[in-house]
Amino acid sequence: MTTLLYEDFARAYVTEVGSAVRRMLPRGPEAVDLLAKATNGGGQIRAFGNGGSSAIVRAALLQLHAQAAAAVDDSMMSPAALAYSAQRDYRRVFARSLARDIDRTGLVVVASVSGRSANILEAVRLCAEHRVPVLALVGGDGTQMQPADGMVWASGTTDQQISEDAMLTVLTLTAAALAPGAQPLAARAEQHLHALAAVDTELLGAFLREATEAVAGAIRSRHRIYVLCPDGGPLALAGEHFAHNLHWDAPLGVDGVRPPLVVCDPSLADMSAILNDHPDPAHGVRYQLSGAGPGDVVFLLAYDPAGRTTREAVTAATAAGVQPFLLHRDGPGGAGARGLRLPGVNDFALAALVQSVAHLLCRTTRAALTEERSGPAAALSPADLMARDLAPLRELSDLSDNLTR
Repeated sequence: MTTLLYEDFARAYVTEVGSAVRRMLPRGPEAVDLLAKATNGGGQIRAFGNGGSSAIVRAALLQLHAQAAAAVDDSMMSPAALAYSAQRDYRRVFARSLARDIDRTGLVVVASVSGRSANILEAVRLCAEHRVPVLALVGGDGTQMQPADGMVWASGTTDQQISEDAMLTVLTLTAAALAPGAQPLAARAEQHLHALAAVDTELLGAFLREATEAVAGAIRSRHRIYVLCPDGGPLALAGEHFAHNLHWDAPLGVDGVRPPLVVCDPSLADMSAILNDHPDPAHGVRYQLSGAGPGDVVFLLAYDPAGRTTREAVTAATAAGVQPFLLHRDGPGGAGARGLRLPGVNDFALAALVQSVAHLLCRTTRAALTEERSGPAAALSPADLMARDLAPLRELSDLSDNLTR
């Protein structure tokens, strides 16, 4: 694939994300009112999502808690607990968690591109029984879900990745509107859309080409892929989604391709142990990258590459013989890293831009892996890449409600 193809695809994708956001924004004031009512009423705000949608709704709750002092509980259990509960009763895993304090819940936020996920629908049904309002973000036209109270906020597209990017963006903008002294939603939205349009797709295309070749090579040769956010915050949730997409969506169903070895940010158990034993924020990422070696791929997500933890991460990756790929907002890229600077938006909005880059990379990686297995396709075009929706294969989704999200 040529650099021009990557560039044209990036431009088409970013444009579609902007269009989806614009379609959703007219209902933004309704969503602000729902969140404000729940926050001012003292009720707890809960959120549920599967796969990448989990990171999206938790990012919104993190912002509500940090900027508007909202009482939140994302109810996202540890992977071990969730797997244990889901194996026993997948359909009710979220509803059972919600039922414990449904009388103290002022609002439930759910995200499901399909709008048909069994565990999401069961949680919405419980909310209807107890007259708890729901803010439901779904793909398509939104008719697949009908909460008794609240609103369905539809992306207007069935493309999973574009829907997810639009959902994260509008939730980020809406939650920001509740912060004391915040700009009006309309003004903040226009600023973000301007930043989205300002993404340098020429530089992004070149970055994608190099990153795609590196990731596809790592998957083929069974090398590790690291996705790390040394400074934490909203980017850490974007990193979780980034790693999820690289591990599951990019190679899923490609004949002869095994799941890649993806290393993400430390878990809560890891991080609490690291800080308890060694109170240096850079220690965790140094420790992780001490296991990296030539042929591995490292993605570093940063607010400012001049920050100490990011500089330490670049140094550790370089010492391991790995050239890291650095996605950042501020300052020049770190020496020794292949950097891409994104427009100057706030920390939470930056996570939405990084998520879009991750989705682009997943599609181009999937195309590269497929091309290798089946032989070069005739003149792959940006339209072909736009059509490669990475929703876990639709034919798999038809087999069980458990596989829709």
